[in-house]
Amino acid sequence: MAKAALRRAREAPASTKARILEAAEEVFATKGFEGASTREIAAKAGVNISSLHYHWDTKETLYFAVFQNIYNQLIEISRDSVLPATARGDSPRVVHEASVGRVFDYFAENPNIPRLLLRRILENEEFGDAIERDILLPSWKEFGGWVRQYSGRKIHDIDAQLLILTLHSTLLLFTLDSRAYAHILGGSISDPEVVRRVRGHLIQLSALLISAHPRA
Repeated sequence: MAKAALRRAREAPASTKARILEAAEEVFATKGFEGASTREIAAKAGVNISSLHYHWDTKETLYFAVFQNIYNQLIEISRDSVLPATARGDSPRVVHEASVGRVFDYFAENPNIPRLLLRRILENEEFGDAIERDILLPSWKEFGGWVRQYSGRKIHDIDAQLLILTLHSTLLLFTLDSRAYAHILGGSISDPEVVRRVRGHLIQLSALLISAHPRA
């Protein structure tokens, strides 16, 4: 199941698949895995149910593909931030700030994604072990490698993972656009002034976490 879903997630630029993935992302984020149905996802995507099942046999394979698509995009965003900056000879701090800022923008502009990722943490379906094994852990290793490479410091692998996990968790909570956080922050995450303040705060926080971490 996992390998087939991986291949199909990579084929997502095809218009029908892209619509299905986008609809699935929204429905899973709103209702969770158990509450979502492939019929509702197909209706949201504007395709018939047979078309959905032609591309993804089951709800499980579609769910897996949604997470693969998200983490593929996160890796691409980070690479697109890091590679041009390093080619220009920018400092490690500038490279890191560019990457964190772009990931924040991605979450803030796609509010279904932080909701879905948080649901995944809370719901923790048993069959979802494949998501951790085949998607999350390889992505985490790549993110951790960038932290070690561009922090300007020698950091143990496990410490790099802890830094990424801390930043990832903080990004999720700030970009959920919850009413509680909106009251505290004085506005929604869609408010440009709130975005400016929160974005700058998280970039600064990530830099402080790295600089304060003990060297390997």
